[in-house]
Amino acid sequence: MRDFEQYLCDRNDLIDNACYELICALTAKDHHGDQEEDIGTPDWDMAIIGEVNDAVEEILLEKVGHTCHPYYGEEQPCYLAGDCSNPHCIFKDQSEEKE
Repeated sequence: MRDFEQYLCDRNDLIDNACYELICALTAKDHHGDQEEDIGTPDWDMAIIGEVNDAVEEILLEKVGHTCHPYYGEEQPCYLAGDCSNPHCIFKDQSEEKE
């Protein structure tokens, strides 16, 4: 069985980094250069990253029907909270097998 806590950390890091890479790709003066030195690239800012993620997730939910951005809600993992829209969630599969 996979460890949800580790999955949550790894997946959320992956999502945050991907959102920042998208921001850099859309704003950098020179997309081939060092992004940290590029005057067009904004600093890492979770407020901006969060808004980009929310917008992308909204589009994906509309066009694809599911995403996976794991979280805890009231001390309960998202897959047990009943609002997981991902039919491919490995944790939902594991929790259903236990029942």
